[in-house]
This record gives sequence, C-alpha cells and structure tokens, in this order.
Amino acid sequence: MDSSLGDNVELMGEEEDLGDDDYGISFTQQIIELKHSFGYDCKRLFNLVLVDDDTLIFVSGNFLHYFSISRREVTFRETVFGCGIGFITKNEQPQYKDLFTVGENGPKPTIFIYEYPSHDVRIKLTGAAKSCFTAGSYNSSGELFASQAGYPDFIITIWRWERAEVVLRAKSFQSNILFVHFSEYNPILLCSSGLSHIKFWKMANTFTGLKLKGDLGRFGKTDFSDISAMYMLPDENVISGCDWGNMLLWEAGLIKFEICRKGRKPCHLKPITRITMKNGEVTTVGMDGYVRVWYWETVDIADPPEDDLFVEIDPIYEFKISEVEIRAMQKIKPFEEKDFGYYAQDGSGGIWFCDINTYDVPRQPKQLYSCVGGRVLAAQMSPVSPHMLALSETGKIFVYDYEEKRLLLEKQFAANGVDILWMDTQISRLGTEMVAGFEDGILRHIFLDLNDPKKASMHLVNAFKAHTAPITRLTINRSSSLLLTGSADKSMFIYCLSNNPSNSLVKLQPLGFVEFKAVPNCFYWHEEQDSVVLIGCKSGEVYEYNIRTNVSDEETYLSYNITDATRLRSTRFVSVKSRIRRELRREKIKKRKEKKRERKMREIEKLKKANPGLQIDMESALADSEPDEEEEPLHVPSIPNRIIWLRYTERNTIWVSMAGYDAGYIYELEFDVLEPSFCTLITDADDIEIHSYLIVDEFILFGMMNGSLRINHFNPENFTDLADYRHYPMHDALKGIIPCIMSSYDGKHLVSVGYDGNVFLYNWNGPKVVRHSLMKSLPRMPIIGPVEDIVDPETPSLEQEKINAELKRQQEAAEAHDRDVLAKIGALQSVYFEIVRRNDELPAGLRVHDKDLLLDPRITQQIRDELQAELDDVREDLAYDLEFAQVGHSKLYNHFLKKLDHVPFTITPLCANIEPVSTFRLETLGEEFQQIKLDIEDRLKREQDMRLTEVIAYEEKEDSITGPPPETFFFGRDPKSITPRFSRKMMRLLQRYRKRQLYEVRRIFDWDKLERQKPDPNRNHPEDDAKIAEAQRNLGDYKLKINSDYEPKTTETLTAKYIEIVECREQYFEMLDAFNQRVMLMRDQKKDLMELIQKQRDRLERIHEYLPEVNRLQLKHINEIDLEMEYPELNLIEHHLPGCGANVDDILYLEATVDEVINSKKPKRTVDNISLYEMAAMDNPDIQEVVKFNTLQISKLSSTLPPEELIAFIGKLPPASELAYYELDEEGNAPFALEMRHRWLRLLTVEQLLIIAHVDEQVRLFDLQMEKLHVARFHTKLNAEFLTAFMISLNQELYILRDSEQIESQLLQNAKHAMGTRNELQVIINATNRQLDELRKAIDKINEQISGLQVAFMTAIKGHKFYDFLRRIFKKKWRPPKRVRGDDEESSSSSSSSSSSEDEGADAQSVDSLDMTTIRLDEATCPTGLERQLYEWSFVMRADRHALERTLLENQADVERKRREIAEMQTKMKYHEEVYQREKNTLLQFRRNRQQEINKVQVSTVLRMDQLQHFHEGHDFRDVSQAILFDADMLIDLRRRAEKLHEETQATKRWHRINFVHLRRMNRDIKFMRFEITRLEEEIKQAQMKRFGVIINLDELEEEVLRRYVFELETTAEDEMRALEKELQERKIELSRCEEQMVQETQTNTEKVNLQTVLLEQKNVLDNILDVQERNYEKWANPQVLNLNYDIEKLMGIENALLQQIECLEREICTLRLKAKPLQINELDPIQQLQQQQQQQQPALNELTPMPAEAEICPAILNVEAYMLPPMPDDFIMDRVHTLVQKTFNQFFGRHTTPDHVRRFAQRSSLYLCQAAYSFQGRYTDRIAECITEHLESIVPKKYLIHMSAEEMRKLFQEVVAVFDYERSDVNTEELISGIFEHAKDALCTKGICEVVNRTQFIVLHMFKELAEVLPLEEFQADETVRMIVDVLEREPMADPRAINVDELVSSTLQHAQENLLDNVTALPLAQVGSKIQKALLKRRQYKTPNCQSPLSVRIASKKPLAKTGLPF
Repeated sequence: MDSSLGDNVELMGEEEDLGDDDYGISFTQQIIELKHSFGYDCKRLFNLVLVDDDTLIFVSGNFLHYFSISRREVTFRETVFGCGIGFITKNEQPQYKDLFTVGENGPKPTIFIYEYPSHDVRIKLTGAAKSCFTAGSYNSSGELFASQAGYPDFIITIWRWERAEVVLRAKSFQSNILFVHFSEYNPILLCSSGLSHIKFWKMANTFTGLKLKGDLGRFGKTDFSDISAMYMLPDENVISGCDWGNMLLWEAGLIKFEICRKGRKPCHLKPITRITMKNGEVTTVGMDGYVRVWYWETVDIADPPEDDLFVEIDPIYEFKISEVEIRAMQKIKPFEEKDFGYYAQDGSGGIWFCDINTYDVPRQPKQLYSCVGGRVLAAQMSPVSPHMLALSETGKIFVYDYEEKRLLLEKQFAANGVDILWMDTQISRLGTEMVAGFEDGILRHIFLDLNDPKKASMHLVNAFKAHTAPITRLTINRSSSLLLTGSADKSMFIYCLSNNPSNSLVKLQPLGFVEFKAVPNCFYWHEEQDSVVLIGCKSGEVYEYNIRTNVSDEETYLSYNITDATRLRSTRFVSVKSRIRRELRREKIKKRKEKKRERKMREIEKLKKANPGLQIDMESALADSEPDEEEEPLHVPSIPNRIIWLRYTERNTIWVSMAGYDAGYIYELEFDVLEPSFCTLITDADDIEIHSYLIVDEFILFGMMNGSLRINHFNPENFTDLADYRHYPMHDALKGIIPCIMSSYDGKHLVSVGYDGNVFLYNWNGPKVVRHSLMKSLPRMPIIGPVEDIVDPETPSLEQEKINAELKRQQEAAEAHDRDVLAKIGALQSVYFEIVRRNDELPAGLRVHDKDLLLDPRITQQIRDELQAELDDVREDLAYDLEFAQVGHSKLYNHFLKKLDHVPFTITPLCANIEPVSTFRLETLGEEFQQIKLDIEDRLKREQDMRLTEVIAYEEKEDSITGPPPETFFFGRDPKSITPRFSRKMMRLLQRYRKRQLYEVRRIFDWDKLERQKPDPNRNHPEDDAKIAEAQRNLGDYKLKINSDYEPKTTETLTAKYIEIVECREQYFEMLDAFNQRVMLMRDQKKDLMELIQKQRDRLERIHEYLPEVNRLQLKHINEIDLEMEYPELNLIEHHLPGCGANVDDILYLEATVDEVINSKKPKRTVDNISLYEMAAMDNPDIQEVVKFNTLQISKLSSTLPPEELIAFIGKLPPASELAYYELDEEGNAPFALEMRHRWLRLLTVEQLLIIAHVDEQVRLFDLQMEKLHVARFHTKLNAEFLTAFMISLNQELYILRDSEQIESQLLQNAKHAMGTRNELQVIINATNRQLDELRKAIDKINEQISGLQVAFMTAIKGHKFYDFLRRIFKKKWRPPKRVRGDDEESSSSSSSSSSSEDEGADAQSVDSLDMTTIRLDEATCPTGLERQLYEWSFVMRADRHALERTLLENQADVERKRREIAEMQTKMKYHEEVYQREKNTLLQFRRNRQQEINKVQVSTVLRMDQLQHFHEGHDFRDVSQAILFDADMLIDLRRRAEKLHEETQATKRWHRINFVHLRRMNRDIKFMRFEITRLEEEIKQAQMKRFGVIINLDELEEEVLRRYVFELETTAEDEMRALEKELQERKIELSRCEEQMVQETQTNTEKVNLQTVLLEQKNVLDNILDVQERNYEKWANPQVLNLNYDIEKLMGIENALLQQIECLEREICTLRLKAKPLQINELDPIQQLQQQQQQQQPALNELTPMPAEAEICPAILNVEAYMLPPMPDDFIMDRVHTLVQKTFNQFFGRHTTPDHVRRFAQRSSLYLCQAAYSFQGRYTDRIAECITEHLESIVPKKYLIHMSAEEMRKLFQEVVAVFDYERSDVNTEELISGIFEHAKDALCTKGICEVVNRTQFIVLHMFKELAEVLPLEEFQADETVRMIVDVLEREPMADPRAINVDELVSSTLQHAQENLLDNVTALPLAQVGSKIQKALLKRRQYKTPNCQSPLSVRIASKKPLAKTGLPF
C-alpha cells in the first residue's frame, strides 16, 4: 500500500472520528492489510485523469489508483471516508495543472481539491449533496466548478471554488445525471444530461438576484435516450449523443434534427462519450472504438423537411482504436495544437494510447494497461503456486502472479462466464487444472500451462454441454470425486471425477442429472457423507439430495435423468422478517413504557415522602397517556428471495443467507418445518446481503453487498454471535458486491473480487490455514489430441444427444418399414396398370370408366385436399400482391378522384369546326365545408359579443311611485289580521279609500314626470343633435383606407375574413358547377342524338339495299362519340375480379384442362331466335319490303326516273280501268307493275332525302349549342380566374390577420378591461350621486318634520301661563357626546349638555304670568299648576326633535363623506379614462398598421374606359395604379342628397306651421279646462255645505270612520279567542278518550284473529292426516300381486340401462380426454325415455344396483337414475331458478363485473344447475360439490367463482333443489302468499314502533318484492293472485287501503328488481296490481272505520300488558 495513506489521518480527524470503537473486539485492525489492487472500474464513465505527463489517476472501489505510464505500475491511496467516490476530474487551465478534484460519497459527501504530488487538500467543498455525487466539471476559464449530486436530492451546485463559495444551486432531475458541461463561448450557459434527459441551464440576473434557470429538453417524436456526452455551440445550440450512436442537435430545448451517416447509418454503433469542436470540425468518440471527425458547416446549412428531420453526412476523418469500448479520453497536452496524443479508458478493461492526427499518418494505438472489464464473477487461487485467476462476466479469464503483482495471461472464451473452480491436488495431480461454467450451458475443462511464466498458456482439455440454459454454479465434493453443475433449466448435472492414467489429467465422466422445481443457485456438501449435497435455489427452496454414484450405462442408455424422489428432501424459506421487526418494535415500546412507569413511580414516591397524608389514585397516575401506535402490516415478498449461500450448522440445521428483503439475519432451517427454526440478527448488518463467506480457523469473512469486507470472530459457545467483528470498506459501495473471497495455498494471502471490476489482494495476519505446499516447478501441458471447443449455441446437450440418437433409431426403423410398404405398392401398381391397359383395349361401350376403377374414395379425397392446399398456397402467395394492388388503387382513387365532383370530360362537336368543350376540374365542398361554415358563423356571433363598443355608464334615474301614506287607523297592527273580520260595507269603504289614495299618488307622479319631460325651448332635441353631428362627420367624407387617420371597422376580423373566403369559395364552386351541369346536359343530349342518328343510318342502309346505286345518297361525316374523352369514368369500372373461377373438383378427374374450364366459365353471347310465326304472318315491314323488292324486280332498274320523266312515263301507260293495264308484255312486265316499281322507288328516294335533311338539321342545332357553350365556358373561365385571384388576395389578407390576431386580441382585451374599469367606476359615481340626492332629499324632509314639530308645539302652548318654561324645555338643544381624549377624562352625555344658545339665556329670565317675581324653574320637577300630561308631552316632543336632529347630523355627515368619495372617484375616473384612451389608441394604431399591411395586397380589377375620370387638364394621363376606385352608386346618392335635403326642409316648414296652429288650439283648451276646474270645485264645496254644513276632507272622514270600526273590532276579539280556546280543550279530551277506546278494540280484534289463525292451521293438519290415512287404506285394501314377469322385464331394463351407462361413460372419457364441454344430461335417447316411463321400478333398482361412493363424482353421467327423471321443467320453474341464481351471482359477483356479465353467467348456469338438480335429486355431497364447481368454471370464469365459498355454493344448490321440490309438492300459490305475508309481519316486528309510520305500505311493499322474485310476471298480475293478496290483507285489521301509495310501491319494487337484476319486472304491471289491490280493499272496507293509529294512542297502548301475538301492538 502507498505510504501516503498516513497523511490522511489528520484530515479524517478534522471531518469526524471515523475509526471503529475497539472496545470488545478481540482482534486488531491490522489482521488484514491491502497488498495490491489488480482491478479498474473501467465501466464508470470519465474515470481517467492525467495529473502529470507520467501519471494517470483512476478510481477503483474506495481507492484512488495512480498508474505510472513509464513504469507500468499501479499504486493506490485510500479515500477519506471510505464510502466510495462519485467522480474524479481536473481543472484543465495551465495555472491549475497541479490540482485534481475528487468527489467522495458518504453521510457527508465532500469535494476535495488536492495538490499533486503532495496530496495536500487545497480546497474542501461541503454541503453540496446528501449522499453521493455523480458528476463534476469546470468551466472554460477554470473559475467556476459545477458539482452534481445523486440520489436523493439531485442538486446541481455552481461553486466559486477558490473561495469555497456557492454561487447557485438548483434541482436537476429525478434520476442520475452523468455529465455536466459548461459552454466554452458563453460563461453563463451550461447543460447537464443523464438517464433519459438533458437539461439546459442559464445563470440569469433577475430582480431578486442571480438565478439558475433550467429548461428540460423535449425529445418530441424521437425516442428517449440516455445522454453521456454533449457540446454547446457558439449559437447556444447543443450537440448531444444518444443510445443508438447518432448526434442530436438541440435548439431552444427541442431537437432541431438528427445527424447520421449516409444511408441512415448511425454515426457510431454505440453511444457517444465525447464531443469536441475545433476550427469548424466536430470530433466524436464512441463506445464502438471509433473516433470520427465531421465537417459541421454541412450541418449548419442543411434544411431537412419537417416530417423527416435527419441530416446525412459522412465523416471527413475516421480512426479505429482497436476493439475497445471508449468511455473517456484524456488529451496528453491540451493546450498544444500540434499534439494529437490521447489516453483512452477502455470499458472492456484497460488504458490505451491513441493518436488522432488529421495532418499526418497517426501512430498505432497501444495498450498501456489491461485488467478485468466489467463485473468479476469468480476468482480462484492456485493450491500449489502463487497464482490466482479471475473470471469476468464477458467470459475472459485473467491469470495473475500475485507475488510479482503482474498479469500473466488473458484468455477469452466464446460465452459469458458464470463460475470457475481450480481443482485441488486431491484429484488433480498436476495442480493446474480447472473447470469453468458459462452462460451457454457448457462446462469447459481447462489446463493452465505455467511451466514458463513468460509463455503462460491456457488449453482446453474437454467441453461438455449438459444443460440447455446457463450454468448457475459449480461445486466439487470434499473427496473430489463428484462435480456438480447447477443450471437455469432447473437441473443439476453430476460428473464423476477420476484420474486418466494415460496423461495424468482429470477425467470427467457424465453420470446423469437430477431435476428440481426451482433453479439451483448454490451448493454445500455434507461434512461426513460425500454424496449428500445441499442445494439452495433462486426462489427460496432448499433441497438435500443423496447422489447415487453406481449408475450403470444401461440406466442412462436412453436418458441421463437419474432423479430419485426417495433420495430428495426439501423445504422452503418463509419470510418472517416483518414479524421479527414487529416483535422488536413491540419490545421496544414495552421497554419504553416500563421505563416511563418506573419514572412515574419514583416521582410518586417522592411526592408521598413530601406529603405523607396525600391520597393518590395509582391507577390514573400510572395510566399511559400515549395512544397505542398503529402497527405496520406484515410484509411478505410477492416474489420469494433467492438463497445466496447455505451450510450445515452445529445443531443440525441449515444456515441460509437470503437476498432482498430478508437479508441481515442468520436463518436456520430444518426439513419438514414450515418456518425457520432460529432467526438471529447479524449485528450492524440489517438489510445488507451477504454474498460470500470464507472460514479461516476461528474467523469467518463476509463479502457484503455494499462492497465491504466484514471479519467476524466466532464465539465458541454460540456460532450465531457475530458481534465481535471489524468492517473494512474496500469495493464500491453502490455496485461493488463481493461474490467471492479466496485464500492462498499457504494461507498468507486473501483475495476478494467485486462487481465493480476490482480484484484486491490482502496480507492475512491472522491464523494461517495451509492447503498445500508450494510446488517447485509447475508441469507442462500433457500431450493430448486436438480438442474442439463448442462454439455453436445450437449444439445439442448430452441429454438431447441421447434423445436424438433414440429418435434417429426410430426414424431408421420407420424408413425401413416405409421401404417395404413402397415395394408392395409398386407391385400393386404394376398390376393396376395392366388392368388399365386391358380396359383400354376393349370397345368403347364395354370399357370401365375411370371413376369406377377407384378403389377407395379416401385416395381421391387426399388428392383433392392436396390440390386444394396447393391452390390455397397460391392464393396466399398472391394475397399480398392483390392487396398491394388494391391499396394502390385505393390511394390513387382517394388522391385524384375521390374529392372531385365528377370526372372531367370533353364534348366534341358533330360536324362543325369548333374546339371541344371540357368541364372544369372541380372538387366538392363536402360536409366538412358546411361544418366549417357553421363553425365560423358561430365564432362570428361570439366575436360580436366581444367587440369593443363605446359604452359609457350614465346615471340612470328610475322613476318610482311612492306608496300611499300609512294607514294610522289600524293602530300599528297588521291589516291582514283585521280586514277578514270587516263587514262588506266597511270593506267597500276601505277599498274605495285605498283606491283614491293610490289615484292621488299616481296623479302627482304623472304630473312630475310630465314636467320633467317638458322640452327645453332653448335647446335642440338630443337625437337631432346626434344626427347633425353624424352628418357633419361622415356625410360626403369617405375615409380612404390608405389615409393615416382611417379607423378600421371592428368587423374587419379574422373570422369575417374567413367567412368572406368561404363565401367566395362557395360562389366559385356554384359558378363552375352550374357550367358543368350544362355540359353534362349537352353530353346526354349528344348521346340521345347519336342514338337517333344511328337509327336513321340503319334505315338508310336498309333503303340503299333497294335503291339503285346511282340514287343512293350518304349522310355527311359525323364525328362519333369518343369514349375516352366524353366518358372517362367508364375506365374506372373494374371488369375483372380476382380468381379465374376454376375449382379443384373441375380438374380433379382430368376430364378437362384448366384453360377449357376457364373458357367454359366465361359468359357466352346468345342470339335471340326469330319468331317464325311473325315471319309467316308477314307483319314485319322489313319482310314486306323484301317481298316488294323481289316481286317488283327492282334490281332490273339501273336508276330512278326524274320527276318529269316519271310523270311522262306514267302518262304513257294505259289507264287502270283497262285490261291492258294488268296484262304482261313480252318481257313479262305488266304496266301496273312498272308503275308500282317506279312509285315505290320514288317513295324510298323521298324518304332518303327527308332522313338526310332531318339529321343535318339536328347536327346543325347541336353544333350551334356547342358554339354557344364554348363562349359561355370562356366567360366562366374568365370569372373563375378572377375569383381565384380574388381568393388569393383574400388568403393573403387572411394570413396578415391571422398573424396579428393574437396581438389584437390582447390589445382588445386590454382596452375592454380599461373600459370596464372606467364604466364600473362611473357606475359607482352615479350610484353615489343618487345616494347623495337621496340624502339631500332626506335632509329637506327632516327639516320639514322639525319645522312641523315646532309649529305644532308652539301652537299647542300658545297663550299658556308656563309658555316660557315649556318653550325652554322644548328648545333645549341636543349636543353630541364628546370624544374621550384620555384615560382620566369622561364623556359627557347628550342629555346633560349645557346650552349656550340665546334661547336658553332668555329662558333663564322667564317670568311667570301670574307672579311678578322672577323665578327659575327646574326642568326635573313639574311646577305646580302645570298639567302633568302637558309637561311630559313637552319632553316627548323634545325627544322627537332631538332624534330628528341626530338623524339630520348623521345625514349631513354622510353628505360630506359622499362628496369626498365622489371627488376621489372623479380623480380615479380621470386616470382610468386616460388609460382607456391610451389602450384604445394603441389598438387603433395597431389596426391602422395592420391595414397598411393589408393595403399592400394586390387586387386585380377590370375597368372600362368610360369608368375612368381624369381630373387634370392636358393630355398627359397619370398612373392608373394610383387612382381611387369609387362606387358609382355612392356618387349618385351623394348628388341626390341635396335634393333630399331641400325636400326635408320644405316638409319641416309645413310641420312647423301645423304645430303652431295646434299649439294655439291647445292653449285655448287649457284655459277652458281651468275654468271648468274652478266651477267643479265650487259645486263640490256647495254640496259639502249642503250635506255636512261645513267643508270637510273626505279622506279624514273615512279614516275616522275606519278608526272607530277597527277599535270596536279589537275590543270584542279577545272574548271570542277565550271561548274558542275553551272549546278546543274540551275537544282534545274527547279525542283522547276515543283513541284509547280504539286501541282496546284493536287489541281485542287482534287476539281473535290470532285464535282464528291457530284453528285454521290445526284444521289443515287434520286434513293432511285424513288424506294420508285414506291413501294407506287404499294400499292395504288393494295389495300388489307378485308378478315375476314384471320383475324379469325390469331386470332386462336394468341391463339395457347399464349398457347405456357404459356407452355414456365411454363418451364422457373421450370428451374429457379432448377437454370438451361436459355432456348435457337433458338430451335423452329413446331408451332413456322408455326408462323414464318405468318409474315404478325405482325401489327394486336401488336394491339391485347400489351406487358406489366414487359414482358421486359426476352423477350427471354415472348415475343410471338420471335417465329416469322427468323431463326439464317448464318456463315458470326455469324463470324462478334463473331469478334465484341471478340474485345470488349479483350478490357475490356484482362488485367485480358488469350486470350484463352477471345476467349471461346466470342464464347459462341456471340451465346447468337445473339439470344437476334433476340428476342429483337433492343428494348433495362434497364430491358432487367439486364436480359442480368444476363444471361451473367452464361457464363462469374462475376469478369470479373464488368469491363464493363451498358453503355458499351448497346453499345455492339446495335453494335450486327446493324450487323443484316446490314444483313437485302440493303447495299452492295461496299458501305461498300467506307465507310471504307472515314473513312481512315478522319483518315488521323487528322494526321499532317509531321506525315504520305507514305499516300497511311496509307490508304490501315487502310482499311485492318477494312475489316479484318468486312468481312469474303473468301469474303475479293475474286476477286470482290479486284476490288472494286482498284476502290476506283483509284479514289483517291494521291494513288500511288508503295508506297504500301506488307510485312509491312501484318505484321501490323497481329499484329492488334492478338491484337483483330482475329484468322482466316493469312499472306498468306493478302499477296495475297495486291499483287493483287498493280498489278491492276499499270496496270491501267501505263501511269500516279507519285503523290509522295516532302517536298518542300508541303511547297509551304501550302502557298496558300486551297479548303474546308476535306483533308490537
């Protein structure tokens, strides 16, 4: 070990005392010392630092390793804390080249910055992590350092490391971070990456200070990947690697694109570990061993498509660093550009030097250091020499000379390694043989040749593949006679070891294998019996097997399987750790409570001593005040943990070391014991797995899961006492599991290996155990023949070879048999061919057909099947091509034609020389277009509500009518309680009074309103002013959109533009569609015309057959229909379907070829037969013409005669009246024949001319329409082009609006918010103003009330002798109370305030009227001579005045406060108005700017010359593009506006003249009305004087009358109330008496009913007894006669039944073998039906054929009685069973599945249970239950059946059987209803008296629920059932039909049916039944008193003793 370790002692003391407490430890710390380290944790990323030119530092375990490059030596140094190292790095700046940084893990992780080579600590950084570090990095300047913490905090910390100052820190991610990188170009940027993430950091200055902001990278469509390397570019983009070797370019937190090589090859085959950039070249280093250089400018200028973000480039340089796994690279001279040397960390094990020179030929890579790469799984030490070997997980074996500390040999094998054993000299004479097990299941026998250490070699002696799965463990017994290999195929293979006398090597003889139920994981041999071995498995099983070694070759001839269950013992580990922890926890709590109790006892004793007479309640004083802690639930791992190792103990138990949750205890197991016998906690090792152990004398060494070495000293008295131990942290704490600890041959050295790749060699200073003496010279490899290793993983194992050999033997035997059969077939074939030859020689009529020669139809069927299979193969082979073609066709159709309105076509003219007319290619709008249109319209409506409208909140004054004055004549009482007692006359008076009061109030209100609406003669009407302002602002002033002051309309939004585009698109479609429809009509017209022309052409051809050739005229050339142009859609019709139509049966017998069959399948054209009858009748015109042609001999004429010649020729012929006209001439021609000949030819000629003329006219008209259509197409196309251009302009404007929509929405929202704030404030101001006006009105009203009080008081005391005294009392002013100024001051009361007014001073000088003496009267006493009432009334009046004055002052204060609030709000209003105007102007300016952008959009317009107007003189025309386009209609309207204004002026003058005349007439009417009013008032006064003698107020008169009337009513009401209360009391007493009497009568009636019920039951019992006696008498009177014939027939029937039973059993066996469904027992054959008819044979059958016990396993098949049962039940019974099963299933399965599944399971299970119930006849045993459950599992899934116990299944089946018993029994529906009624009463009895209010409803509802389950719906609603229910209810006196609520009855029953899945129960039948029951009960109890009991009667009845009737009343 390096001597510098002692330098860390002081440093460790500074941190904390980490040394172990030596107290109680029996051995020293120096019992073991580290001698050397052969390992290197090369799988750790970035585990290589160059500290100087000759030294590399790397981390291995808890040690820093220093590798000298020149000497190739390794030294090491222990860490400070011994808890592992998180990272190691270095500051690359030259000024810090002598420093390196180490981040140590532990309880207090610390970062040490060491100086090299002194190893002094320069800086110590603490507090950056809670447990561990994962990465660290310096920035480009070296001033900042970033450290990354691992689990659990994951904090990234930025340090200013030279001052040990934390700059920033933040949470990185929730998983490990592998790499941190600072930007070389921007010091505030850095990034971190790790497991499935990358994060970009920025150090930003905020208003709260410097912050570290992180942005997590989003992978998007790219798969998540671990990132181990990255580089930040100058433009802040980041290059990173990924798992699949490509580079990812990140921009703004997203992947910009992915970089790969050409052809989509990855940049590297493995992840990238280093990325650098220099001079525009990016260098990447990958784990695949390649270093590649890329020209980055190619990537910068790349622009891949958005749907394929890949950039493909090839590297400009490429370097291959051998077959290595580069995980880190360290440049040798980082600041020298001409140096290209690097040191590389090889993850496969080692350090390399490599040259990355791009300017010259690079030097070859060179390996500097080699070690184990990855996990070390096993190690062995030589028994005869100072050598050891280590096996890595990759299958490489390393051989070391540990005395010389050097590596001798490396040997790589084809598979990953598992375990290795170095054979002892007890079996290996040479001492250098070993066996190794690998993951390919191969066991390799190896010889190590160390005769010459410089030429060490390893040779394969033999290889065995005994397993088909990886080998898990190897072991050799203590006598070295047996070798065992465990495998993942759950087997253990046994080899017999012996010496080969020919070459002295060990011979491995395969013995056989033993199978287990688990995977063997470890072995331990018995100490006394060499053949007994313990096997520990990965799933917790422990086996002990006694190996039988005397296995002969005959036993293993067919198989190596020698498993013997009698030699095997087993047990299984059961987790008890959670129970142990619970008991420990309980014990801890118990001890804590006992200590607490003892402390309380001591305190009580002290208290008693201090107070001897004190009485203390010991129970309460010692009671525990702490609540009981809730215990954690017991935890048992769902997956059993594996056994790591096991061994026998001294007390004949098995010590097992468990993994996972159960680690940390010594478990001792015993066979045949379910749980561990002993469980001992290992001191300080709870939850830590022990993976290996080594016993050295009295010490046992443990290799722990946390990488530490634990040395325990055995306690001789108790081997489980492991408290005497020391702990040595050696390997990595996180991944440094120690799987193996070995001792050297002389016991002086130990070696430990770990999963972290380390191999540590120790000096053992304890007791030595010598295994063997040192061999002076090691032997050479003996001469043996060549040995081939097993490389192919598909090589069969030894067992498979046995199986293959047997299969080969069987195959050879089968082939020999086949050859014999083929020879026989050949001979028979020759005979058959001879028969066929002889058959062919026979005559055709005597030959035998080929089908008759078929010997067996199975041959033909086989050929048919083979042909069909081949045909299916062909179809299957062509299925892909067919589907490919169909998919291609579908894609082409969808892309080109599906969206089209029609297939474009072209119409050609018939004869005219014009261009063809084509339709426009037009796509349909589709349903999406209409939906878009509707959506946009809805959006426009929503936007209208969101527009910014200038809304200013004005004050809204609502006119309200004040109510009439209060009605004082009610004396303050509620009029509603008095007016009902009014007489009619007084009520009319009151109504008249109220109506007049309302009329007066309304009249005053209307006059006030009319006065307010009176216009101001000095001002115009507001509407007129608004119209004038609008005209002045807009009339004739048209705002141009190019003006800077143009205000865009609020309707010019994105949605409005959308609508405009949609309407334009719709207009475009309609225009083109209209033209296309015209073209389609033309095409149809042309089709009809061509059909007509064809008919005419056919007629011409027929005419030409009769006309001479000279007279034949042809139609001019007419273009035919071009189907390709005019009907292109015909090309889309599929004329061929897949397949040729030929079947196998068509060609099976070779009667026709395939082509002949295909041709026969084609449709043949048929020609319709001509009717001979029609030809014979000569009715066909064509035949008539042919007859004429032949008869008249037209063929003799060469041409027809012209008209003149024809007339002359006919004139020369004799007349028709002469005989010569019919006589023949010499040539045989008669004159009449000649005339008919010429006439008929003339008719044909004329017809020919007419046809040609008609066709020419039709063609001309069609071509004329074509020409017009051509012109229309031109205009349509022109308009379409303009619409297209216009849509382009609209889309450009739409893009502008879309880009600005978000900003405009935000500005609009701001403006609306500002306007809303302003309006809200305005509303508040208006409300405050209204409140202010109301306060002012209230002040005025109060002042009026005060003045009224003063006038009333002064009037009352005027002229009184105490006038001055009373006035002084009244005038005394009210003063508000003073505020308290301090604690010693008092507030003065308002009533005792001193008066300083002038009135009070004058009152002091008051003079009495009677006395001349000046006196001062006191207010507190009433003066003599003053009326007491007047004196008190003065004070009352003063109090009223004071109250009004207080209210007045409060109102005045409120007025001042409101004024201040209004002033403040006016200030705020001004501010918010400015804000609103600012936001509004901002929005307006934005819209103007947007309008300027929209103005840039070019719009095409077509103008005529007459539409242009030039306003400049001269002939120089200006640029038209700068002209203004103005609407002519608007210009015309503007010119006409002057005429309209003149007309409006004249009309206004006329209206003024009319209004003036009307005004004078109204003034005259007003004067007349005033005169009338005066006259009427005078008449009213005269009438009052005449009636009353004085002028009175009618209101006052009516009020006085009503006041007196109300007073009289109130005085008489009290007497009436007293009389009514007395009468009410008497009625209550009478009611109580009646209720008590009713209760007594009810009890008496109930007793009688109960007695009647008992008598009825006894009567039924007696009737049943009489029936039984009668049946017994009949049997006794008619005894059966013994009939042997009948018995013989019955026995024969039994024999047939048994035969049938045997047949059924055979079918059942076959069914069960095929795993089919169980047989249905209700399918009975005729024999079984015959047996059913013989039911009388049943007793004898039971006596003759008793059923055995096993027959009950499946009685549905085995029980003969099952076939004699009656047929299946009717629908009624099936419904009841289905209801019962469904209810039960819903109860147990309803929470675990849906109601539909419950119904389906219940439907199928009901059928099965019905069959079982008939078969079993109620006999239900456990074996029958198993059978039923097994069969139900095929109907109901097992996951649901587990919720029903066996008892519940038994109960269900018994209920089903009870249903059948009910069917067979004599119980009728009436008894069923009676029983249900009794159940309802029992249920009512269980309820409390007050729980059920409506007892009748409760009983009826209970009956409805049970009857709905039991009875079918048809029987339930039958009249007979209703009658029975009514009869039952009628017998019950408590049943009241009026208490039945039918609606509630129906709803509750339906709810019950839904809960129990009774789907057939509906509301309508239930309502009908309920209504019938209620009506029937009402009809029967029409004259009976109701029995509804009141709560009072129930209370009275409860006091008396009740009869025991079972009811609570």
